[in-house]
Amino acid sequence: MHAEGRCPELGALVHSRTSALLAINDGAVEPFIHARPELARAVRVHLSGRLCSPLAIGAHPLFSFAGTFYERALYERIPFVLDQGSPPLASLIPGLPNPSFFIEPERRSRYHALCVLAGNFTTLLWSKLFFEFDWELGIAREQVLPYLESVTRGLAAKGAPLSGPLSRGDHATVQRNLEALQGDPFEDVYRAFVCAYGQQGKLAAARGGKDWLAS
Repeated sequence: MHAEGRCPELGALVHSRTSALLAINDGAVEPFIHARPELARAVRVHLSGRLCSPLAIGAHPLFSFAGTFYERALYERIPFVLDQGSPPLASLIPGLPNPSFFIEPERRSRYHALCVLAGNFTTLLWSKLFFEFDWELGIAREQVLPYLESVTRGLAAKGAPLSGPLSRGDHATVQRNLEALQGDPFEDVYRAFVCAYGQQGKLAAARGGKDWLAS
């Protein structure tokens, strides 16, 4: 590394057709670019889901990279979400056959919040279930995987995916569930989901009757 923290070969490597892919933390993207004026000649692409920056084009891979490697065919199916008005994906990252979609940069925060709700938070829930089943009930992780598969299959299929006491309107069972979770940090999470489920019908009516739990 150079004394200023700059790679001495960077200037020779970067030209107007170079795509510089920045797979770093949101808060580090703009400082990184400012510290490397050589990148001014490159097509700068950040891979953040939330960041909206005039210094780099957003191209977020809609996927969960959790330290596991997959077959190439799956990687090629990963959709990229690009900033509206930016060049196509094939121009930003030549050679990628992946599908891509465009959203307005100002909607990136909403887009990313929904990704975190669906991906990160469900990971917390499933990780808790795996641990608690094994620790408290002696049910191994492998025995729970068919349940996880049934949930993902239901979500991937057409039709209403929700089952259980919420979908049945079984308030007595919901109350017993809450009692069983008393003192558990996720008791409030359960309550929040019950509340959100109750309110989603009002939101559906406000959106012209489109119910996201119906299909």
